[in-house]
Amino acid sequence: MAQRILTSIHGKKLGLSHDGRLIAPQGIMLGENAGQQVRIHGPCCSVLWDDFTNHGFNTNVWLATEGTDSATSSAAILAGGLDGVLRLTTGDAGTGYAADAEQITGKTLQWQADNGSLIYEIRVKLSAITTCYVFLGLTDTIAASLEQPIYSAGSANTITTDASDAVGFFFDTGMTDDNWWIAGVKGDTDATHQDTGFAPVADTYETFHIELTTDGDAIFYRNGLQVGTKMTGAVTANVPLAPIFTVSKLSVAASMTMDVDYVHVSQNRLA
Repeated sequence: MAQRILTSIHGKKLGLSHDGRLIAPQGIMLGENAGQQVRIHGPCCSVLWDDFTNHGFNTNVWLATEGTDSATSSAAILAGGLDGVLRLTTGDAGTGYAADAEQITGKTLQWQADNGSLIYEIRVKLSAITTCYVFLGLTDTIAASLEQPIYSAGSANTITTDASDAVGFFFDTGMTDDNWWIAGVKGDTDATHQDTGFAPVADTYETFHIELTTDGDAIFYRNGLQVGTKMTGAVTANVPLAPIFTVSKLSVAASMTMDVDYVHVSQNRLA
């Protein structure tokens, strides 16, 4: 017999079936605070969860693009990495992003803020925190070419946005303040970027979480706590996006790594 809500609360959003089973059509969330919750989604959501465990690096899901120093850079599942770890290794030319970047993007543009409940979450650690660049978020470009969605303009704490639509956390030692920054760009118009006030610590995992409203506004969390204020105009609500995580050394001829524990992206499924 089909299981339907017979006794409900909040207008059929949660209820009991005829045989006493709990039904939550949208799925459930475990954990107390936003940014520290695990979502167990129902069929009303589309979900990407990659823990980089037994299936290896899935080239049907991810597109890896390297700088010109490709003999040094790589992206590979870490042998013996507990819980599954994808290690990104930069080049060591020391001439910037075009040479030394290791960039991973989703292979399809299928995530859109106006679908509702768009979420991006990633857990990473950096082997080094000097003369480097990191971006973690969503972007509108998946071509097999390097593009820094949002990065330091090289003057004070100003930014440059190569993407037309993107949102995320970035760490760029070209900024005057070497902290994690949050930023967005909506149809080539930059949102007001914000300094989180938190700097990365080498060889220490951090979790980054972004929630987007149906209007394209963004709320950011680091290690389960909100950072900054709600960012209006973070992205264009109806522009399809892809997840991205990328790392590069900048002006020093030395390689570094970024370990990615997991990536999670989800949104409401189209009606």
